[in-house]
Amino acid sequence: MYRDIAHAVYKRGESSIGNYEMPAWGWGILFLDFLLFLPLMLIVNYSLRHVFPALAIVEDPSPPAYEPVSLNEDTQSLAEENSPLADEAARNGSQARLITSSIRSTYRTLKAISGLRSLFRGFACYLALGVATSFIYGVLISAFVPALIAGPLSALALVQLYTAWTHIVISVPSSKTFWQRLPPFKKAFQATALPVVMYFFAVEVSSFVPKSLAWALSMNLPDPKAPNTIPAADKNDVWKGIIVLLVSLVLHVFLVIPTHVILTRVQASLLPEDEDTIVPFDRSFQGKVEPAIVGGKGFVTVKDAWQSFSRASWVRLVKLYAKIFACSMALAFAWMVVLVPELLLIMRHSKKIE
Repeated sequence: MYRDIAHAVYKRGESSIGNYEMPAWGWGILFLDFLLFLPLMLIVNYSLRHVFPALAIVEDPSPPAYEPVSLNEDTQSLAEENSPLADEAARNGSQARLITSSIRSTYRTLKAISGLRSLFRGFACYLALGVATSFIYGVLISAFVPALIAGPLSALALVQLYTAWTHIVISVPSSKTFWQRLPPFKKAFQATALPVVMYFFAVEVSSFVPKSLAWALSMNLPDPKAPNTIPAADKNDVWKGIIVLLVSLVLHVFLVIPTHVILTRVQASLLPEDEDTIVPFDRSFQGKVEPAIVGGKGFVTVKDAWQSFSRASWVRLVKLYAKIFACSMALAFAWMVVLVPELLLIMRHSKKIE
C-alpha cells in the first residue's frame, strides 16, 4: 500500500517537472547522490535486514567452549581478531560473548572474515533468487493464481536456492559457487516445504490484510489505473493510517518473524557436516536432531525448530530488528536532508520549456 502511495507521489513529481529542463550539473549532483547512498542502502537493505537476522537466528545462546575456526591464510583465528569482544565478555558475562548480541559485534565479526565483502555474503545467490522468484511469481499471477497462493508456490519451486543462501550466510567462506552448494531438491523440499509455505503465506497475509483494512476504512488510496493522480487529502486518513501501520507491525512481529525463525533454523539444520559456521551453532538442536546415517531425519522439524529457540534468543532477535528499523529510519532521514535541498536548488535553476 505504502509503495503505491510513493509511486503516485513520484509520478506526480515527474509530471510537475516534465515542462522544465534540468541544468547539466543537476544530473551530476544526482549521480553523486546515487554513488553515496547506494552502498549505504545495500548495507541496510541487504546486510542488516537479511544477513544479520539469519546469523542471530541460528546462533546458540549457550554454547559449550567455542573456538571459532581460523578463516585467514595466516592462521590467525577469528577469536584473536575479536579479542576486544572476548575482553568485554569477561567483564559483562556470557551474553556479551554472543556474536549477534549487537550490530557492532556482528559487523566486526563479519569484517574480520574477509573485510567489507563479508557484509554481502550470499549476494549472488540472493540476486538469482530475486530473478527466479519474480519470473515464477509473474507466470503464476498471469495465470490468475491469487497472490496468497502464488507467493508460497514460487518459493516451493526454489527451496534449494533459499536453503543454499542460508548456508552461505551462516558458514565459513567456500571456494564453491552458490549453484554448487545447492542441496538435493528432494531433501530440501522434504525438510523445508512446510516452513516455506508458512513463512511466505505469512508474508502475503501481512501485505494483504493492511491493504484490505485500508480499503474497509475508506482511506483515500492511489488508483492503479490513474498513477499520475494523488488522492485528495483527508484529515481522517491520519488516524486510519496509524491503525493500518499498527496492524501491519503486529502481523510482522507475531506472524512473519516467527515463521522466518522456523524456516531459517530448519534450513540451517541441513548444513553439511563438513561445513563450519561463523557463529556457535547447535547442530543437534538440543538433541532433537538425529543424523540420517543412524536412521534419523537429518533435519529439525517445525515443532523442534520453534521450541529450541530460547526466550533469550527471542529478546536478542527483537532488539536486533528494532535497531535495524532505527538504522533504516536514520538512512531515510539522511537521504531527505541531502536530497530535498538539492532538488529545490535544481528546480530553481531549471528552465521552462515553451
